Amino acid sequence: MVNAMVTEMHHNPLQGIAPFKLFLVLLLLVLTIPVQAAEPETTGFDHFSTGFPLIGRHDLIDCADCHIAGQFKGTPLNCGQCHNGIRAPGKNLQHFRSSNFCEDCHTEYTWLGAKFDHSDVIGECQDCHNNIVAFGKSPSHILTTETCEDCHNTITFDRVGRVDHASVIGSCSSCHNGVTATGKPADHPQTTEECNSCHTVFTWQGADD
Repeated sequence: MVNAMVTEMHHNPLQGIAPFKLFLVLLLLVLTIPVQAAEPETTGFDHFSTGFPLIGRHDLIDCADCHIAGQFKGTPLNCGQCHNGIRAPGKNLQHFRSSNFCEDCHTEYTWLGAKFDHSDVIGECQDCHNNIVAFGKSPSHILTTETCEDCHNTITFDRVGRVDHASVIGSCSSCHNGVTATGKPADHPQTTEECNSCHTVFTWQGADD
């Protein structure tokens, strides 16, 4: 009888091992099996088809940052509707008054290095060109009103297309002194009168006698 049991255990070595020991052996075997990393789930969704391609920083943010509470349909496509300081960062307190078409000046990559579009500005020239928000008149600028566009364009201040004399403050000779602007030539008749006594603001020629 004993010999029969020994023979059977020889053929079945697991017999006689307590059930919990068998469980531990099987658990160790499972833990030692290499686990293959799960493949990332891809949907193949083409965001370009929505009319809002994910370009620049938009491609780096989580879907939930735009699709709040899982809402996909009706997500705003206009910059200002998202970048309003609530849904996404918007204009800071120092931003000058402008439209909400961010893309007219900014890119999708950064707020910095904006390419300025004056057509989006709300307000007057001096609201920005006051040497605080943006550079304004230099100390050597002639005395004028604050309406920059009367003489300048929105491309550059360096080349004045024309001077609107209606915006000039002061007398003719305060500018037409041969330094700031063209003054009397050497052969000009001696006079103490101001230029506009004889000349117009359009030409020196054809002066009244």
